[in-house]
Amino acid sequence: MRLLVDCVPFDCGRTGTASYVRGLVAELRREGHELTLLCEPDADFPEAAGLPVLRTPAWTLRGGAASFAWHLCGVPRQVRRRRKDFDGMVLAMANRRVLARYPVATVAVVHDLADRRVAGKYSPSRMFNLRHVLPHFAKKAHRLVAVSAATAEDMRRFWGCGAGDVTVLHEGFPAPPDDFSPAPDAKNLFYISRIEHPGKNHVRLVEAYGKLPRALAEAHPLVLAGANWGGGEIVQAAIASCPNGDCIRHAGWVGSEELERLWTQTAAYVFPSLAEGFGISLVEAMARGIPCACSRGGALEELAAGAAELFEPTDVEDIARALQRLLCAPEAERAARGRKGIARAREFSWEAHARGIVRLLEGIR
Repeated sequence: MRLLVDCVPFDCGRTGTASYVRGLVAELRREGHELTLLCEPDADFPEAAGLPVLRTPAWTLRGGAASFAWHLCGVPRQVRRRRKDFDGMVLAMANRRVLARYPVATVAVVHDLADRRVAGKYSPSRMFNLRHVLPHFAKKAHRLVAVSAATAEDMRRFWGCGAGDVTVLHEGFPAPPDDFSPAPDAKNLFYISRIEHPGKNHVRLVEAYGKLPRALAEAHPLVLAGANWGGGEIVQAAIASCPNGDCIRHAGWVGSEELERLWTQTAAYVFPSLAEGFGISLVEAMARGIPCACSRGGALEELAAGAAELFEPTDVEDIARALQRLLCAPEAERAARGRKGIARAREFSWEAHARGIVRLLEGIR
C-alpha cells in the first residue's frame, strides 16, 4: 500500500513513542509498503533514510501548542491536496496529535491516556486539549487502535468509545542480539525512562531503594537511564537525600551501543511508572531473560502476564518489598522467572502489529 505515516512528535528520538515510530516505519518498509513520512523539520532517524518526507513548518517547533494547531488544521489541507498519492494514513501518536478531518483512510494509534491517570502530568492548557479537544477529533478517524487492552479500556471509559470501536494491537519491541548474554558480574538494578516527575515515578522508586538494606544496595546499584524531562530536578533532589543515594547512577540518555552494554550489566529490571500504554523496555528486559518487577494494574501487568514481580506503584513500602524479593530470590526462581519472560516476550512482534494496521486500512471503504 501507499501509506502516509505521521511521525509527529518524534521527541528527538528520546521517548518510547519515538521508539514506536522507528519500529513501525522499519516494519512497514520491510513488508514492502510504499511509505511517505510526515516529520518535524529536525526529525532524523535511520529507518527514514531514502524515504520521501513531508516536513511540518519550522514554526511548529516553537512548542506543543503550535504543533498541535498545525496538525489539527494544516495537515488535513496538506493531505487533501495529495490524497490521490496515498491509499491510507497511519496517525502514529493519536494521543498527542490529531486531524480535524481525514481526507484519506486513516488508522489512529493511541498509546495511553496518561493525562487521565496522573494528576498534574501536564500544564493546564495541554490537559484541556488532551481531555476536551483531542478525543473529539481522534474519534473521527476511520479506525482506532490501542497498543494494549489497558489503553483500550481507558478509551472506552474516558473517551466514550464503544466496545467495538477500538482494536487492540500490541506493539513490537527491539529484539535483543542473538548472542546476548549477561556479563558474569552483572549486578545492576536497571530502569529506562525519561526522567519525568511525577508520571514515571522515579521519586518513589528512589525512596523504596533507600529502604533496602545497605549491603543489598551496595551489591545492586540502581542505574537510571533517560533524558531529563519535566520535573527532573525533583528526582535529582530525591537521589541526593536518599540513604543509598551514592549507589544510584543517572546515566542520562544513552545510544543503542551504550544501552546494550547496560543490558549486559543488568541483574534485575524495575518499571514503577504510574501509567503506561505499553512499556517497551519491560518487554525488552523479559526478552533477555532478566528478572523484572513492575507496577500492578494497567498495561505493565498486562504485558508481564505473571512473568514479573508486581507492586503497588504508589506504595513505597510495597515497592521496597518487591525489590528485595526480586534481588534476593534464589537462582532457580530467578531462572524460572527469566524463562517466563522470554516466552511472554515472544508473543509481541512488529510484524503482527504492522500487518494488523494494514488489514484495518484495507477494510476501510
